Amino acid sequence: MNARAFAVILSLALACCVPWTVRPIDDAKEKPAADPAAMADAVWGAVLSNAVDARAILRSPPNTRYVMVKGEGVITSIDRTSRTGLALVNLPPEISIQIGPVLRGTSLRDATGLVRFSDFTNQLQYADAANALNGRVLKTVLAPVEKSLEKGARVSFVGTAEPSLREIVPVQLAIEERR
Repeated sequence: MNARAFAVILSLALACCVPWTVRPIDDAKEKPAADPAAMADAVWGAVLSNAVDARAILRSPPNTRYVMVKGEGVITSIDRTSRTGLALVNLPPEISIQIGPVLRGTSLRDATGLVRFSDFTNQLQYADAANALNGRVLKTVLAPVEKSLEKGARVSFVGTAEPSLREIVPVQLAIEERR
């Protein structure tokens, strides 16, 4: 066998050993973007209907990354030393609710399991989904009550957070009128 034939056979043998994925170019099109309003409505509905009392979560933290939580208490202080403002609420014990103007984290996107990474073309779109949900919180949940957030106010809330309830992202926040 000459050197040329040997090289061809060796190339073919090596090509068979390398894992290749062949996909037609037409199949590589981007997935259509998810409807943000429909996604937000589904997440809100799931959080509102599946939230568990905050004290129960604190007594027996579940083995999950995020929880859907509800509760009520009195604001003991407002911390606006950073752009991620917090309202500290005495249940007891004390927990905190993110009040913005910047919300951090992805608990709202991830707590329900309704928004999956596989629904998006790439991680940038997935991150955009979390930002859109947090943006909706700022506009529809926090903006209407911003002027009423003060020490001593009684609040009820529904939201998502880590099981420690260190920073709850509210999907519902009501402030009781002072008498």
